[in-house]
Amino acid sequence: MADFLDPIEYETGTAIRTFNIINTSVNEEGYEVLLDIDLDSGYDLENVKMKISFEDLQAYETKDVHEAVKYALGFFE
Repeated sequence: MADFLDPIEYETGTAIRTFNIINTSVNEEGYEVLLDIDLDSGYDLENVKMKISFEDLQAYETKDVHEAVKYALGFFE
């Protein structure tokens, strides 16, 4: 049973190929964004919920939610 409770560590992963914003809603802390994500491995993640706070927007120096999601997912220019 102890093996089940031990944390699993992964050394590699897969890159995000593309993402699509399905829906965006605002709340008192920031934005809740619903995404579909295409992974480089060929898998898709559907209806992924991401929370972007107003502090995140300030840190990314943008007011555009789409830009903030790009930065949060690692799409830097």
